[in-house]
Amino acid sequence: MRYEISDMFLRFWFRYFIKYNDLIESQNLPLLADIIKKDYPTYLGLTLEMYFRQKMMESHEFRNIGSWWEGKKSTEQNEIDIVGIYADDKRALVGEVKRQRKNFKPELFNAKVEAIRKKALFKYEIETKYLTLDDM
Repeated sequence: MRYEISDMFLRFWFRYFIKYNDLIESQNLPLLADIIKKDYPTYLGLTLEMYFRQKMMESHEFRNIGSWWEGKKSTEQNEIDIVGIYADDKRALVGEVKRQRKNFKPELFNAKVEAIRKKALFKYEIETKYLTLDDM
């Protein structure tokens, strides 16, 4: 079983302040600030994915929401941020989440969509979406 902290303040607190408590105790706050600045884009990306999944759950349009990946090595990995199966069980939503629209790579995303279509969603009509901060 896997547990996850859903409160955004607590997620931030545990990710940075509890984990790097030794830096706080030694008053090395500049190093902590540097760690947070470097890792924040990754943290925000995961937070955005959680936000959009939550919105999908609240819409009550989906019977199942998650993510998808295949491949064991990072060089051959197909990862899709959000996959939702609509309640009608005939359609699926495949979504890519980025902070900024300019970071999307349509060719790469389309290749991932084709991979999931062949492996897992072959019986579904697939809708694709790019989701960013602007879509909040």
